[in-house]
Amino acid sequence: MASQKDLKNRQNIILAIFSITVLVYIARLYYLQVLSENFASSAQKNVVKPRQLEPARGILYDRNKEIIVTNTPIFDLLILPKEMIVKDTLEFANALLLTKEEATKKLVSASEYSKYKPSFFKKQVEYPYYANVLEYYWKYRGFKEVIRNTRDYRKIHGANYLGYIREISKRGIEESNGYYQPGDLVGTTGIEKYYEKLLRGRKGSKMVLVDVHGREVGSFADGLYDIQPEKGLDLQLTIDSELQQLGEELMKNKVGSIVAIEPRTGEILAFVSSPTYDPNLLSGSFASQKWDSLRKNPYLPLYNRALQATYPPGSIFKILNGIIALAEGSIGLDWSYGCGGGFWRNKGKPRCHAHASPTNIRTAIMHSCNAFFAAVYVDFLQYRKFKNIYQAYDCWYNWIKQFGVGDKVGIDLPNEKKGLLPSHNFYDKWYKKNGWRAMTIVSNSIGQGEVLMTPLQMANTTACIANKGWYIEPHFLKNVIKPKNFIDTLEYPIFKKHTVDFSQSVLNKDTIFEAIFDGMEMVIEQGTGFQARIPGIRMCGKTGTAQNRHGDDHSVFICFAPRENPQIAIAVIVENAGFGGVVAAPIASFMIEKYLNKEIKNTEKFEEMKNKSFLPPLYPILKDTTLKTSSDTAKKQN
Repeated sequence: MASQKDLKNRQNIILAIFSITVLVYIARLYYLQVLSENFASSAQKNVVKPRQLEPARGILYDRNKEIIVTNTPIFDLLILPKEMIVKDTLEFANALLLTKEEATKKLVSASEYSKYKPSFFKKQVEYPYYANVLEYYWKYRGFKEVIRNTRDYRKIHGANYLGYIREISKRGIEESNGYYQPGDLVGTTGIEKYYEKLLRGRKGSKMVLVDVHGREVGSFADGLYDIQPEKGLDLQLTIDSELQQLGEELMKNKVGSIVAIEPRTGEILAFVSSPTYDPNLLSGSFASQKWDSLRKNPYLPLYNRALQATYPPGSIFKILNGIIALAEGSIGLDWSYGCGGGFWRNKGKPRCHAHASPTNIRTAIMHSCNAFFAAVYVDFLQYRKFKNIYQAYDCWYNWIKQFGVGDKVGIDLPNEKKGLLPSHNFYDKWYKKNGWRAMTIVSNSIGQGEVLMTPLQMANTTACIANKGWYIEPHFLKNVIKPKNFIDTLEYPIFKKHTVDFSQSVLNKDTIFEAIFDGMEMVIEQGTGFQARIPGIRMCGKTGTAQNRHGDDHSVFICFAPRENPQIAIAVIVENAGFGGVVAAPIASFMIEKYLNKEIKNTEKFEEMKNKSFLPPLYPILKDTTLKTSSDTAKKQN
């Protein structure tokens, strides 16, 4: 057994070893932190910073799950002047499709900005050009790339509703509360803009060590704190790609729009604005130049006529006036008015074409009788149940409003125009208080007054009629495709149902609409829209001709089919094309035949319409049809 003296010696030895070890550690720390210049410099100069990792943007599908828009890589080329070596500036410039002078200017500009911090040398370089750089990469030093995703449009149609992505503006960066950075690509118009928060995904970050000059010197903690980016959500749209393509083919060399809606759901099947452009033009290295070229095009291909152009609705507006008069009881189903070539109580204005007379609501719709609907409108505003013109007009105004006229319909696209439905205050300003009466604004009876509608509103109103008095806000979003385990904190739009109030109607609502449908079906079978007839399909339609102060009248047509179970409602307007039954009606019939029957039988007639041109030689740069006054009464009908 060890003596007490031996135990004491052992304790002293252990204590000595421990003390020496502690002194060694203290000395080493003192050397590293105080005496070693390298460590002190590194501790002071190296900081940890997050480097943004770009997510892939969501893919867009059509209603049949075919890809419309996907992604393709694009490169931002950055330069660090301190490390820059360019042995052959001309060769380098040619690889990026730059002149030697342009490349030299960029190199000098980067050096003047900072020799140690990276700056953009060329943005949005497509892979073929970036591959040219890679071929000679060993000659170039001081360059690095940031990989982003731009859009690849698999269907070369739908540009006006799809929109495009562009580099975010300085203002956009400021308003994003730090989310966006210079060089980020964001939705600028159309679906891309409206659903930006769904499509953009969630950014990731890589933690890197950065020295005092802004250079990356390595990863931090072997990537322990890195966050991987999350791809944007894929969206299934309501668009029928084949129908959209057909519509754009029919509108080639024409100015105007086609909007097709599924009445029961509000889903948009086709959304054509013409002239249009290949959406791939605004994707890639030369998007800015191409955008500028499109912007300067006198036919305004960037202008979304379906959403923003406003027109007098013409004779399609007669349908609404007929419904309102029947509901309020100012006319009955069998009431007749004579024609005689015009509205005789107003000196024959608006004039009318030759047809059988007298007419009731059904035959008046079939013949598009101006005299009948002028009489209906005037008699409504003078109806004995109203105390004065103001009460009568406000009643009419409220009815029209419920059909989606004069307001934005709530579509999931930015920059929708609401058109114009004038209130009585509007006329008070024009004619002074009590300075106007029914005959003053009689042109509203046939859609040639102050009312202005977008093609979208025309189609939506048609869907409302097809549904016998209700509609769901037109929309493009059919489904959001979410990955498994997706943490959902996003907001999604709700498309509301709007119902016209027939609770105080004198006649039963179904009775009113069946009479209206009778007249609209007669338009197709034996009236002004006979050129839209499709064997085997019961279609209800109405022709229209919207006056145009700047040239030939605009051709307008609305319809839905089949009558008993409407699956498609459509509005077509072709500027400067004349009567609605001659141009707009056949175009609508081709669209309906394609959608319902999946094919067009009369290909010869189709090719003939497709090849017609109504482009004026010098198209005026106007974004809205000039407002016409009520004193400019209708010259034509249909």
